[in-house]
Amino acid sequence: MMPDAGKFIVQFLENSGIDRVYCVPGESFLPVLDALVDSKIETLTTRHESAAGFMAVADGRLTGRPGVAMVSRGPGVTNASIAVHTAQQDGLPMLLFVGQVERRNLRRDGFQEIDYGKMFADIAKLTVEVRDPDDLPQILSRAFFTAVSGTPGPVVIALPEDLLALPVTTAEAVPSDMPLYTLPASGPSLSAVSQAARLLSRASRPLIIAGMEFAREGGRELLMRFAEKFSVPVAVSFRRHDLFPNRHPLYAGDLGIANPPAQLDLFGSADLVLALGTRLGDLTTHGYTFPLSPWPRQPLVHVYDDASLVGRHFNPVVGAACKAPDFLAMLLREDCGPADGARADWARSLHEQTCRQNAWTPSRQPDGVVFRNVVHELSSQLGPDTSIVPDAGISAALVYRFFPFSGAQRLYATMAGVMGFGIPGAIAVAMREPRRTVVCLVGDGGFMMTGNDLAIAVEKKLPVRVFLANNRNLGTIHFHQEKLYPGRSRASALPGPDFTRLVRAFGCTALTLDSEEDIAKVVAEALAVSGPVVVDVRTSLRALTAPAGT
Repeated sequence: MMPDAGKFIVQFLENSGIDRVYCVPGESFLPVLDALVDSKIETLTTRHESAAGFMAVADGRLTGRPGVAMVSRGPGVTNASIAVHTAQQDGLPMLLFVGQVERRNLRRDGFQEIDYGKMFADIAKLTVEVRDPDDLPQILSRAFFTAVSGTPGPVVIALPEDLLALPVTTAEAVPSDMPLYTLPASGPSLSAVSQAARLLSRASRPLIIAGMEFAREGGRELLMRFAEKFSVPVAVSFRRHDLFPNRHPLYAGDLGIANPPAQLDLFGSADLVLALGTRLGDLTTHGYTFPLSPWPRQPLVHVYDDASLVGRHFNPVVGAACKAPDFLAMLLREDCGPADGARADWARSLHEQTCRQNAWTPSRQPDGVVFRNVVHELSSQLGPDTSIVPDAGISAALVYRFFPFSGAQRLYATMAGVMGFGIPGAIAVAMREPRRTVVCLVGDGGFMMTGNDLAIAVEKKLPVRVFLANNRNLGTIHFHQEKLYPGRSRASALPGPDFTRLVRAFGCTALTLDSEEDIAKVVAEALAVSGPVVVDVRTSLRALTAPAGT
């Protein structure tokens, strides 16, 4: 018996290794929901479409497979579009299935109709509107391939409501004994590796800029072996702090939005840059000034598994469109030794600069707890099997500066800097990593956007520890307003609820932290809770604009 389109979609997802979908259900894709009833795939209903999308984004990062979200047309997909943008910015595989009006009403301004091809033209890698159920095998195979190939990203599939109950007559042609999509094999060329080895052997001040490709299994260990064998300092690209132990003497810091001039000057004095597994975007490169676009001041080796990006903004001496860990594994076998003894001094200067600028000193303010003190205490109490999921803004920025990642500790931050990711992201991480300690740091603004999905953590008894920086303000905006327009802050004040009572209404454990003296005790208490817990940290607003050292 031929399956209908709804059943075929679910079967295809199952056969492709998808074991969980996130959704807000809608009447526009009821046959798909019906097929999920008999499927091994877990269906997780979120409280808002943005949360469904964010969880799918996190799932794509954790599994390497496309994270899958399903939402209804019009308002539903509009709410979910923030996650599509996040997947594009972060280079993460995602499939968004969207209900659509019946085919006879397409492009007639039907109820809740949107032309998704136009809507997602600049942020989705591919947008497809299915017109014939027999096209589904080809469309789904292409969608999976597109989502994971090159720089991974989001794919949007629109499903007209009347199509989903129709049979897929081509379903029997789908083979059961071969992959449903296959990525082409690619590898580093020997000539590129040899040329990079010659450059490195002559360099006294080489610098690695390590990117997301090293987050794959074994990548961090390979990066460490290479750096130690050839005494090459490692800087991590934007928000990739967990790729290299932050206390290691070869750790050179991160490249992002908070590098002081002294550190940028040091980076700029490198005589060779090895950009490995990174897209070299605008934030990592400080607006394409390091390396300098289009002709870097120092020889550049750029290795990234997307030929469309290698050489686009920078002219490398060596460019390789392949997986950076594979390239580094071959380079590890070459003679890349130091040209002289200068690399030790070079590495020391970079690491000492990083340690100076990220040094934590205790601070007190009269209007609440200084949140960086909480971050520091977390770094002291959390063990190696910890996953940190920041939201956006000051609460996240303090993690990047005052939480030195080491060992198996992981950072799941978004490149997009999107508010509202923290709670749903932490839930998705906790479901995939049940034996790890999952900690979410979020401001009161971010919490109010997607905090309702805390209900899922309660329902599933997920041990998510949420530290809520509650300063009754959109702190990052307030900081920049005070910097540019002192005393004229507008629209950043954020009166809110009693978070302790709100959290308890969900059935979640709630703790309050309103004293510096209680930080260690409350952090320990929160980490000991077996289920979800939210710590309402009554946070100082003044600390954001107070002079350094106060």
